[in-house]
Amino acid sequence: MSDYEIEVIEAAEARPLRRALLHADLPVTAVDYPGDTHPSALHIGAFKDGVLVATATIHPQPMPGATRTGAWRIRDIAVEHGHRGRGVGALLLERVLEHASHHEGAVAWATVRASAYGFFERYGFLRSGSPIDDPQEGPQYLMHSTIRPLHRSWST
Repeated sequence: MSDYEIEVIEAAEARPLRRALLHADLPVTAVDYPGDTHPSALHIGAFKDGVLVATATIHPQPMPGATRTGAWRIRDIAVEHGHRGRGVGALLLERVLEHASHHEGAVAWATVRASAYGFFERYGFLRSGSPIDDPQEGPQYLMHSTIRPLHRSWST
């Protein structure tokens, strides 16, 4: 993992990669999320040899159908194809969860594509309800996990 540097980035830096990898058929504005500008939002990137190869975003947002406070939404963990399977996505997930924990988050949630279901499940996320039929992106699942108090291993 030492080949990758994880850095805080601006939302504008995350958008091109999140669109190219996850939403290529949608207009550019489709990856400009309202939560991107939340004061507590975190956008991070993984860099390899100075090139951005992965991004993740987390921001406070209530979980659909839940009344629990302290919910944080994970948006678009996007990893370039040639860097998948190397632990980059896991490292980004860990970092965004650390950020939410530091901000007293209680639960993290995400709308997860079927292809990413196993990834989130491996990290303790549970499915909430039936699959969501998204006509543009296919079946998705609402998944959530309790945020445990974590020792911050890096600064945000």
